[in-house]
Amino acid sequence: MKKLILIAALMAAVLSLAAAKKAKQIDPYDDQKMHPTDRTGLDKWLGTNRYDVLDEVGMYIRPVVGKIKAKKGNFIYRRGTDVAGFRIYYDTSAYTVEMAKETRQTCCDAIDKYMDDFANKRLDRKSKLEKTRRAYGSAPGYQEYGIAIKMMNYKAKPTFYFGYAFVNGSPYFVIHAAKAKNLALEGGHADSQNTETLPQNYFFTRAQAQKLKEYICEENISLFHDAEEEKNGELKSDAVNDEYNEADGVVPEKKKKAKKVKNAAPEGDAYDDAPAEEDITPINTVNER
Repeated sequence: MKKLILIAALMAAVLSLAAAKKAKQIDPYDDQKMHPTDRTGLDKWLGTNRYDVLDEVGMYIRPVVGKIKAKKGNFIYRRGTDVAGFRIYYDTSAYTVEMAKETRQTCCDAIDKYMDDFANKRLDRKSKLEKTRRAYGSAPGYQEYGIAIKMMNYKAKPTFYFGYAFVNGSPYFVIHAAKAKNLALEGGHADSQNTETLPQNYFFTRAQAQKLKEYICEENISLFHDAEEEKNGELKSDAVNDEYNEADGVVPEKKKKAKKVKNAAPEGDAYDDAPAEEDITPINTVNER
């Protein structure tokens, strides 16, 4: 009996170690992936060249104090990876909201569900935000943050929740970033006080949510990745004089480029299940910080 107990304990330990090893291997945001070693010392000191900063993106945020307000940020992409998202000022700090492939797919699926629920009048205006902002699932995320764009010295791996919320009668798609501890980064210390992330709520109109989906969808992000691979291949090529044969009457096919999504007009969407006497008022915009 003792031998059986010992064998069972050993098997449990082995399985536990295997599970821990597997979990570590499949971390979609490990340091080597997110921070390759090809950045210069100056890049690290200045906090630059971490990712490509692309087109402008618009949305709304709910600060810790005050009313919901319109904000503008930028789509971002980490070169050579499957990680993309956006960068924006939230309250008094700069944040990235970054998603690896599976999380991006979860977000795209959530946007599709929100659009379908909106069209078919299934959105529940009576439920609390705590419930509706988690209506379409969750997935692991990644954030870098700091007091300014040039000083984003901290990182975190929060859970991102996807859902919706009614504001002044209009339903918005919501990405909720749960509060997460500081994991430190260049120039930061994990034990620094008051450096954990804020709980964040990002609100999108239908047009804004559609633009977000168009940018982060795998079809689009894979084009960025393919372009980077092609560029690296060209740099490594030793060919100097390549033979050129022009085919008669043949026009080379243009390569499809990744989409650079323009900002959508940040206006609330009317939702006509509201009582006739209810005024549907869009969120008031404010000037960018």
